[in-house]
Amino acid sequence: MNQAFKQIGKLLERYSLGQKIVIIIVFIGILSSIIALVVWANRPEYEILYTDLDPSTAGKIVSDLRGKKIKYKLEHNGTTIKVPGEKVAELRLQFAESGYVGKAILGYEIFDNAKIGMTTYMQQLNMQRALEGELTRTLNQFSEIKNSRVHLVLPGERLFGEKKKGSAAVVLYLQQGRYLGTDQVKGISALISNSVEGIEPQNVVVVDSDGKLLSENQNEDIVLGSVGNRWDLRHRIEAKLQKKVMGIIESIVGNNNAIVEVSVGLNFEQIDRTTESIDPDNVAIISEESHTESSTNMDTTSTRERHDRENIITNYELNKTVEHYVGNTGTIDEISVAAIVNGTYKVAQDENGKKVEQYVPWSNRDLEQITALIKSAVGYSEERGDIVEVKNMKFDKSDLKTDEQYFIKAEKNAMWAGIINKGIVGIGVLVVFFLLKKLLKTSNVILNLPGVEKKKMIGKTQNQKTIDSEEEEYISEDLYIKKLSAEARAKLKAKNKMTSEVIDYAKSNSEDAAKLIRSWLMKNSS
Repeated sequence: MNQAFKQIGKLLERYSLGQKIVIIIVFIGILSSIIALVVWANRPEYEILYTDLDPSTAGKIVSDLRGKKIKYKLEHNGTTIKVPGEKVAELRLQFAESGYVGKAILGYEIFDNAKIGMTTYMQQLNMQRALEGELTRTLNQFSEIKNSRVHLVLPGERLFGEKKKGSAAVVLYLQQGRYLGTDQVKGISALISNSVEGIEPQNVVVVDSDGKLLSENQNEDIVLGSVGNRWDLRHRIEAKLQKKVMGIIESIVGNNNAIVEVSVGLNFEQIDRTTESIDPDNVAIISEESHTESSTNMDTTSTRERHDRENIITNYELNKTVEHYVGNTGTIDEISVAAIVNGTYKVAQDENGKKVEQYVPWSNRDLEQITALIKSAVGYSEERGDIVEVKNMKFDKSDLKTDEQYFIKAEKNAMWAGIINKGIVGIGVLVVFFLLKKLLKTSNVILNLPGVEKKKMIGKTQNQKTIDSEEEEYISEDLYIKKLSAEARAKLKAKNKMTSEVIDYAKSNSEDAAKLIRSWLMKNSS
């Protein structure tokens, strides 16, 4: 290991300070990337253990997780707890068994462990608890309901006296972002009233966790008597008619080129009238009763007188007509429709020859046809006093064009930002690659690692040989010249120039060069 570090040190000695900094930065970057990749690959995947917890329950669960040395994450201000995915099922079972969450709702199971000798009051109380538990279980099956509580009031039976009716109160904890419609609330009231004897739907009160009353008095809902139901009915009729009219107009003028408002007047008067009429000219005999009496009187002259009397009783019945009339409620008294349509646009040229959009309004004939279609769609009645108005106006769409240009510009900026980022990353990779390649080319050191044979590496800029057990390093001529000072390089260049000139002279004047060499030899010998 020490020898390896020595070889690395020798390798770094051959580089300049800037090259050493680049090598160190590249090495640290590669090492950091490898470590980050390993950490990311081995990190646990967190899944939701529980959500929408109250602070006390969340604190108990977190304390247990710390005691078990299990990693966790808190989100949504501590109401949501996440743990590694492979431990979710096991932890849920453990916490449910501990009683922190998911407490068991007892229904008719309460009678499984009934004790002998229970009083009548205890049996009635257990029956009430069982009914509340069963109803709570049923309500919790609704997708909109997260949890619920049911409270029943069941009056006891009396031997003498009128039997009282019971009542019920329901508290609903709804899912986040969910709500119950009027029909669903009525269904809950009907469910409880039909599940418990002696409770009528109007005696069931339903509230949410904020204390808001969701149920209404059922007596007020009869024949649309509730103000809320009146408004809902009017709103539904207006929305339905508006949708029909908008569909017709937009199919002609295009999307976002029409505005429609519908107003409906409803009659909620309840008329209950009974009419009784008698016809005196049409008389019928119902019955007739006749009584006849006879009597004989004796006077002083012994003369008998007989008297007869007849009494007739006749019962007459007049012709009578009785009418009971109940008027309909929720009938439509009048309909008012107001519609504004935008014109069309065509491309034209201005005085400068530039293309511009020119507004073209709809003709009166087109507006009359649109009005006729609207009247047919809403069931227009002139006798009822209905009103349908269609006007042509130019819409101000400057904001829409500004928003459209903004989003187009934002998309272009995002596209160029992505291209620039990718380009910078690519350039950085290429720069690092070429720097490493250049550094490796200029390197002339062999790493002498244990157990590895010394190899002869021949490169364009390196030449190394092995002599015996020690390694001799040879520096290339170019690298040697670079290490010389400026003066030494100048002298070396002058010498090389002189040598090249002598060689060229000897080649071109071989005989003169030979004579010169012979004269030098003769002088040296003498």
